[in-house]
Amino acid sequence: MKTFILHLLLISVLSFSAVGQTDSTSSYIVLKNATIIDAISDFGKKGTLLIQEDKIAAIDYSHSLTLPKGAITYDLEGKFIIPGLIDAHVHITHGTLKEAQAHLQTAVQQGITGVRDMGGDGRMLTLLQKNMKIGEDVGPDVFFSTIIAGPEFFEQDPRPQEVAKGAKAGEVSWLRAITSESDLRQVVAEAKGMGATAIKVYLNVDKDLFKQVSDEAKRQGLKVWSHGVVPPTKAMDITNGGADVMSHAGHLVQYEFVKGDIRGRHSFESQEELQAYRKKLNDIAWDENTKEVKQLFTAMNKNNSILDATLFIYTFGLDDAGEGEEIDSTKYLVGMKTVKTAYQYSVKIGAGSDHMISEDGTINLHKELELLTTVGLTNIDALRAATIVNAEGLGEEKNIGTIEKGKLANLVVLNNNPLEDISHTKNIKYVFKRGKQIE
Repeated sequence: MKTFILHLLLISVLSFSAVGQTDSTSSYIVLKNATIIDAISDFGKKGTLLIQEDKIAAIDYSHSLTLPKGAITYDLEGKFIIPGLIDAHVHITHGTLKEAQAHLQTAVQQGITGVRDMGGDGRMLTLLQKNMKIGEDVGPDVFFSTIIAGPEFFEQDPRPQEVAKGAKAGEVSWLRAITSESDLRQVVAEAKGMGATAIKVYLNVDKDLFKQVSDEAKRQGLKVWSHGVVPPTKAMDITNGGADVMSHAGHLVQYEFVKGDIRGRHSFESQEELQAYRKKLNDIAWDENTKEVKQLFTAMNKNNSILDATLFIYTFGLDDAGEGEEIDSTKYLVGMKTVKTAYQYSVKIGAGSDHMISEDGTINLHKELELLTTVGLTNIDALRAATIVNAEGLGEEKNIGTIEKGKLANLVVLNNNPLEDISHTKNIKYVFKRGKQIE
C-alpha cells in the first residue's frame, strides 16, 4: 500500500495541470497555446513551439503539429514567449568566482540567457564561459572581450590591475597594451586562444592604430567592440575603423565638435580641469539636423555599427565601479538625446546595463529596456535591442536572438504582453536556457 501511494505521489509531482509531463527523460518539450513574439515580426502570434534537446525543432501556428509521444508539455494559454534576453554590457569578475556564479544564476532566473562581458579577469571568464555552455554552472552563456589600450591607460588607471590578480595589467592576453610597434597578429591570436569573442579597444589608441588592430581582429574572426570614443580617437573614426559595437551614448556626439584630438580622463592635471573640459562639451548645442550629427549617425548606419546605449548607468550617476547615488542629470539627458537621435537615423540600438545586478538582486537590463522606450524606441524594437541586435553584436545571430527553427531554445515565458508594456519582461513564468527549464 505504501509503495502504491509513493507511486501516485511521484506521478503527481511530474505532472503539469491539464497536460502533463509524461516522461521525465524525454528529449522533447512542447510549449503550446502561447503568443509567440519571435523578434522578427512586429507582432506576436499564437502557436506552439517544439523543443528537441537544446534547439527549437518546430514552430506551429496552424494547430496541426504532431507532437512526439512522451513529450513534456506546458499549456501556456494566456502567456507570451520571447527570445532569451542578452545584456550587452556587464562586468562580472570584479569580485570572487562564487559571487560571479551567484550573480549569473540570478540573471538567468530573471530572463537573461546571454551576457557580453566588457572587461574582466580573462581566466575567470574562460571558466565561466565553459561552465555555462555545458551546464556545469547555471547561468547565461558568457561572451567576453579582452581590453586593448595604449600603455598609458595601464600605467595611470588602477582598475585593470584589479582583474590582473597575480599578473601585470597590460602584459596579459586579457589586458593588453599596444603601440604602433606591437605584433598585432600575436595580440589578437592570444585573445582568440583564450576564448574571447572580441577585442575591446578602450583608451589611448589613435585612429590609425585602431584601424590596424580592428582589421587584424576581423581577419582572425573576432568582433571589434569599443567605447564610442577612444581618446584621442573620435566616434567617426571608431565607426569607420570597423567597430561592430560602440558603447555609451554619453558624450558620443559632442566630441565630434572638438578640433583635433580629444582628451581622455588621465590627460588632465586636476579633477577641476577635467570637469571644466566636460562642461565645455555639455555646452555644445546640436540637434538631429546638425552637420556633424548627420555625418556620424549616417556613417554608423552605413557601417552597421551598433550603439550599446547603457542608459541605465546614467540614471543613478554610477561611476565605473558601480558606486554613487547622485543623478548625473546632464549626462543622462545628453545620453537620452543621443539615443533618440541615433534611432531616428536607423542606427541599431543594443541594450546593455553596464551594471548587471543591484545589491537587492535586481537585474537591471529590464530597466534599460524601459529607458529605451522612453526615448522613442517602440516596444518591439526595445525587445530587439536585447535579443537579435545584441546577438548580431556577438556574431551569434544564426544561433540566438530570435525564435526560429534550428536556433537554440533560449526562451522566456512571460505572464503579460511586453508589446503592450515593456516592463512586462520582468513578469516571468518560465525561463528556458538551451532547452532546459531554469529553476
